[in-house]
Amino acid sequence: MVTLPVTITRRAGLGAITAAAAAPFMTPAQANPMTVQTASGPITPALFNAWIALRGGEDGPGYWYSDGLVRTMADGAVDSRMIGVETWITPKDLRTETSAVSISRKVYFFLERGRDVIVTDKATGKPRRPSIFAYQVRTFRLKDGAIEYSVESHDTVSPRMGGAGSVYTITATGDQVHVNYAVFRTVPEKNGATSARGEIYDYFDHGPALKEMHQRYQGTWSSANTLGQMANLMNWRYPSFDAIPNEWLKAHIRKNGPMWMAPPRDMAEIDALRKTAPIKTDLIPV
Repeated sequence: MVTLPVTITRRAGLGAITAAAAAPFMTPAQANPMTVQTASGPITPALFNAWIALRGGEDGPGYWYSDGLVRTMADGAVDSRMIGVETWITPKDLRTETSAVSISRKVYFFLERGRDVIVTDKATGKPRRPSIFAYQVRTFRLKDGAIEYSVESHDTVSPRMGGAGSVYTITATGDQVHVNYAVFRTVPEKNGATSARGEIYDYFDHGPALKEMHQRYQGTWSSANTLGQMANLMNWRYPSFDAIPNEWLKAHIRKNGPMWMAPPRDMAEIDALRKTAPIKTDLIPV
């Protein structure tokens, strides 16, 4: 179990625009610290740039550590703890003032609540399979004051597309920014049926006055499905894989899935992974 030094300081509040990154696209009014951009307003190039800077990876990989709980909606009982890491990069050659392509890799494990031990899958009697992606390619385009979003994901079995219809809102006050969006999709189940899932993402940049990266850049993720489960994670951004504050997670990935220690290098690696199915890794129990 890891006790993090800082939790989200303003859960329903705002996070921060990176002044240096956003400055090239800011008008004088937008740069005014008293200016308020509400969630109902259009997304400007300055706000778009602030979102990409918040998510990270423009000057080297970003590392997002997550920790939370999975519960049953019927009675709120804790089913498991959920922890993981997402490695992220936004290549400069895939970035313009109004568009960005980010490539990432992530894995989340389901652990016992009080110990860093993978829970048993009740259906198989084996350690539960993590939520794992060999890569994700996310495309963001600013058009007519809104963000058009799509994501290609490879879950080690096969690639798939998603993200269509996601609505982004960005709320900014002074040097702080809050980004919200949601994703809804259907998921095939092992019995041939499908379940519906909704996911809500919130990201916060609390401002350049906070010098520690994990204090400045934070987020939350909530998910629920028609099978009666809900999950909630808190997220902190770190400058390196070694800085992630969970020793079990780092040791497990180093030993069993070193590819997940870093994001994909470039689109050439993505192209190679697209042609690989399934992708074998010891992070997935046999």
